[in-house]
Amino acid sequence: MHIDTPSANPFALMMAPRQVLEAMEKSDALRRLQHQVFHPLDSRAALQGDADIAAFDAAIERADLVLPIDEEVPRP
Repeated sequence: MHIDTPSANPFALMMAPRQVLEAMEKSDALRRLQHQVFHPLDSRAALQGDADIAAFDAAIERADLVLPIDEEVPRP
């Protein structure tokens, strides 16, 4: 049994990109899809957050912290 539709075999789609693009252009289902373009990394808030985190990290690095040792670890 032989099926002529290109979508019946996904590997055949790789060999016929022009047919795939033509089918996409004719597709009513694709035209009805809602779409939006998001650029979350381009926002100014992300840059300000990075500056706050960098300032916090710098303050921690400058601090002279000595953590208490609860018990002595024997050395071999």
